[in-house]
Amino acid sequence: MMDKNLGKEERLKGTKAVSALFSGEKKSKTSFPFRAFYSIKKSKSPIVKFGVSVPKKKFKKAVDRNRLKRLMKEAIRINKTILHNPLYKHSVSVNVMFVCNTNAMPNFNLVEIKIKDLLTRLAQDVEDYGKK
Repeated sequence: MMDKNLGKEERLKGTKAVSALFSGEKKSKTSFPFRAFYSIKKSKSPIVKFGVSVPKKKFKKAVDRNRLKRLMKEAIRINKTILHNPLYKHSVSVNVMFVCNTNAMPNFNLVEIKIKDLLTRLAQDVEDYGKK
């Protein structure tokens, strides 16, 4: 049974790691209201690192931004096993940044459905990358 925590080693941190996702060859998937920017590379120790972002332009109040980030992290924590199975199968590392693109506060059910959809599509990309 896989650990359901979203631990420190699974957080996407550092300006180099984050800016690498947004520069160069951009890979992204969209499931409105979320967009996932990601990079996949071969690795001896497969790990997935997640980051979440809610723009200040869309949500002016920090309370709202933090609430949405909490909802996104919870949805990732619950559904991260979708991505772990192909990750270990093909020995690859994935960095993912989820960004919210809406002005309205979504409820948890919508957040979970959309994050799950993005993780499923991302798992398919990992499978395709592993077959190369």
